[in-house]
Formats: sequence, C-alpha cells, structure tokens
Amino acid sequence: MFSKWSIQLKYSLIFILTLALIIAGLFIGIYNLKTAQLRNEAMASAEQVIAFRAWVANTGVVWVDHLAPGFRDFLGKRANHDNTMEFFSKNPALATRELSDIVSKTATRATFRVTSDEYRNPANAPDRFENAAIQAFKANRDVKYNDAYEGAFYRYAQPILVKESCLKCHGDPKDAPADVIAKYGDKRAFGYKVGDVRGIISVKLPDITLIDVLRTFLNPYTLGLIVLAFLLNFLYTHQSIIMRLKKLAQTTERIAQGELGLTLQDKPDSRDEVDHVQHAVGLLRNSVVVAMKRLQKTLS
Repeated sequence: MFSKWSIQLKYSLIFILTLALIIAGLFIGIYNLKTAQLRNEAMASAEQVIAFRAWVANTGVVWVDHLAPGFRDFLGKRANHDNTMEFFSKNPALATRELSDIVSKTATRATFRVTSDEYRNPANAPDRFENAAIQAFKANRDVKYNDAYEGAFYRYAQPILVKESCLKCHGDPKDAPADVIAKYGDKRAFGYKVGDVRGIISVKLPDITLIDVLRTFLNPYTLGLIVLAFLLNFLYTHQSIIMRLKKLAQTTERIAQGELGLTLQDKPDSRDEVDHVQHAVGLLRNSVVVAMKRLQKTLS
C-alpha cells in the first residue's frame, strides 16, 4: 500500500513523523532539564538549612530573651544574675523547625522540614517519601540525594550526617545536657557516631507542569517557525522533485508514443538525481533512434 502512494504524500508523512520524533525528544530533554533545575533549587535550599543548623550546633544553643507568638517551644530557661530577665534556649532542631514554619508561611517557592526516623518531637515524624529516603541513605552512604514527583510537587531529600558537634546531644545520654534529658528523656535519638545518618532535610517545590513548558516553547513564534519549515520543505519538494518528475514522466510517455525528436535538457555533469534520470532517458531515446535507423536500413 505504501509503495502506491505518491512521493509527495510519502515525504509529507515522513516529515510529520520526523517532526513528531523531534518534539518527543525535545520533551524528554525538557523533562530532564526541569528536573535538574528543580533539583538544583532544592539543593540550594537544603544547603542553606545545613549551614544554619551548623551555625546553631557550633554555638551549642541560641538564647533569646522572649518567645515570639507561635514559637513558644524552648529547650531550657535561664534568668540573669538579678532575676530581672529570662532567656530561652533553642537547639538546632527547634531553631530549624521554627525557620521551616516561617518559610512555609511566606510566599517562597521552596518549603522544607527536618525529620528523622528517630524523631524526638511527633511533629517531626517523617512521611512515606521521607522515611523511604532515610532508609535509602542508611542503606547506601554513597547516595547523596533522593527525589521524586508527588502530585503537583517535586520532593527532594538530602541526608544530615552526624558531626562532632552533634554528639553532645545525640551521643551518650550520660554526656547530654540536663535540659535535653529533661525535655526528651534519655531513650530516643542517642547512640549516634560521627558520619551516621541522623535524618534528612526534606524540600518541597511546586512542579513545573506540561502547560508551563508548552507556554514557554510553543509560543506563536515557535509555531510559526514550524509551519514555515513545513511549507518550505513542501514547496521545495513540489517544485524541485515532484514537478520535474511529472514533466519527465510526460516526456517519456511521448517518446514511447513515437515522438523521438523531443528535446531533452541534458545535464550529464549534474549531481542532481532527477537530472541523472533525465540523462538516462535521453540515452535510451538516442539508442531507440539508432536502432530504428538500423532497422529501416536493413528493411530497405
């Protein structure tokens, strides 16, 4: 069936198929590109959180002279020398959770939380994605991140490794500050060593949807260029191949009907395939003329 179709139809179908494959490849590339973009954005957010936690951990705790509305949790409480002021301590976990709450209430794209399978606060319990990421990091220390698409969001997780400064609160319970034992007890989230996976930083970003991609790439200019490319290919094929082949076919039919004196445009040095066919038809016509003359001479 395909062999009976015209060259013009075959070429048009092949052009459309090629265009479809190019668009499919483009979308695969766009998917990988947008995933890399989301991953880099999430990674940058996670690194900022790690830097903030490291600063708090290196200072031990952060002391504040009052508790802001909505952030009433604290680790320990101390008064100044004359009992005229009270100060409240925030350890890395508390400080990071409060930062996470602030970020989630603002208009920023990225939201984050710190969680662990050995959580001390039930509010920090990991969800299914986070728990799977924690187990993956513990199973293979070479894994640097874990990501997935979940509904309309991109999820990213990065491990938090135990450092020397973490052991004060997560090493031997006997060495832990009294405020930590008083608040969390001496059973949970202890016994870690340097290099262990303490937990993860979980970042959530809104996904870049297909509609967003289409709006970016399939604008009127892009569509116009695609249509223009199709028209140029169609016109070139029609004028340079189809019309010339039709004319050559008509000439060949006339020669077959006995019009041996037809003039053919002969270009023997041309690299054009249609010219090659036309040259071959001319040679065949000349051979027929010679054969006819010999036959007439023989008969006479």
